[in-house]
Amino acid sequence: MYPDHLVKEFNDYLKEVMADYGAVPGILKDAMFYCMQDGGKRIRPIFCMLTAISLNKNFKVVLPTACAIEFIHTYSLIHDDLPAIDDDDLRRGRPSCHKAFGEDMAILTGDALFAESFNLIAQRQNAPAEIKVAVIKEIASASGAMGMVAGQFVDVYYSGKKLSKDKLYYMHQNKTGKLIKASIRCGAMICGAKERQLEGLSRFAEKIGLVFQITDDILDVTSDSKKLGKTAGKDSLQDKNTFPKVWGLEQSRQIAGKNIEEAIASLQGLDLNTRPLQEIANFLLVRKV
Repeated sequence: MYPDHLVKEFNDYLKEVMADYGAVPGILKDAMFYCMQDGGKRIRPIFCMLTAISLNKNFKVVLPTACAIEFIHTYSLIHDDLPAIDDDDLRRGRPSCHKAFGEDMAILTGDALFAESFNLIAQRQNAPAEIKVAVIKEIASASGAMGMVAGQFVDVYYSGKKLSKDKLYYMHQNKTGKLIKASIRCGAMICGAKERQLEGLSRFAEKIGLVFQITDDILDVTSDSKKLGKTAGKDSLQDKNTFPKVWGLEQSRQIAGKNIEEAIASLQGLDLNTRPLQEIANFLLVRKV
């Protein structure tokens, strides 16, 4: 079962944050608001919020960082959809940013969201300075040249080329997994997790990040554009390297299932309220969008 009540809480907070950008000039403001509007699963903020809950803290304490991570995720989607990369006209059930506002505005909108993500943490996150610095470092590393961008590079560069199974894992762990891992680790750091808890949550996050992308690959094959809110079958059309392409659908499902089991096992003995994280882990295996 997906925590829709937390999605609502996050979206309400996001509206409050976006109100601060009323002075952004012209169409740039419109594009930022358009791309950050209600939509998507908000999976990364939700993981951050659930981590706080697992540590018996109020999820609201991590909302600024959760929002910053969603800014980065949205920037990556805007740039991914551009003609030079994935060339997709549909995102979250609506025209992609570059289709609605033009390629130039899409690039600038992504740039703005990326920069403002760190501003959000600096100005809004209530935490000791050393924790804020650690959170910013975590997110920057997860989204940079040895994180999300590294995975995106492999995805783009090897489209139409044969990719080894090891390289496929590397691509997914970086393109998708690193930012999900950062969502969980940052939530844990802000909430004062002990070192042993942080290590266990990190292992959980590594498995979950991989599973999320595997199921995303599977849905691209088995679902349709209306349900997904983006163009279904795009991976095959662009000859992308995916788990179903390299491993086949059935084995991809088996790999996802095994990683979920290992993820849940990594939470045991950490003195955590593990139920919320276990529930969302199991949800990933059966999700339809």
